[in-house]
Amino acid sequence: MTGPPDPCAGAWPRRTDRCLLRPVRVSDLEAMLAYRGDPHVTEHLGHAPLSRDEVRDRIDARPAGRDPGSGRVVRGVAIVVDGRCLGDAMLRLQPAPGEGGWQLWIGYALRPEMCGRGLATEVATELVGIAQDCGLPVWAETFAENLASQRVLEKAGLELVDEVLAEGRRCRIFAAGHPGSPVPAPSVPSR
Repeated sequence: MTGPPDPCAGAWPRRTDRCLLRPVRVSDLEAMLAYRGDPHVTEHLGHAPLSRDEVRDRIDARPAGRDPGSGRVVRGVAIVVDGRCLGDAMLRLQPAPGEGGWQLWIGYALRPEMCGRGLATEVATELVGIAQDCGLPVWAETFAENLASQRVLEKAGLELVDEVLAEGRRCRIFAAGHPGSPVPAPSVPSR
């Protein structure tokens, strides 16, 4: 298998109707801590509220993209509206099971006051476009009780392909551009 394409290579920043998407940077720390440390946000993200050091570690790891030992590449993208970082997205490249290729997993997190305004759909649609630009099937996972995120993924062009149990929680897996691909083993939604 050849090395993965880099979803953060090329034309950055990317713009949607309302936001700018660019790779995360250290200056995003305080903004990301505001929602990554909020238990109401993280209950849907597959991790406990993060401390300042944990957010910094997350930001520091994203430019290199490597997830040691896993064979994955994980990139972080800041969601910037009117000059403020109001969320972030994840682009996780991982080997496709049994195919010898790669697949791109997407995820996102927003400040609570930005939810319900269509911004997540706008961002998810752009992330799907990045996968298409790279020629990759795109996947996403969400907890079964997170109906709002499921609607976002469907509006972005993904379809429900499986429901599984991961670490005691029911997860739904969505995909696009994967004809004939086996459904990969689940993980707890990691954004």
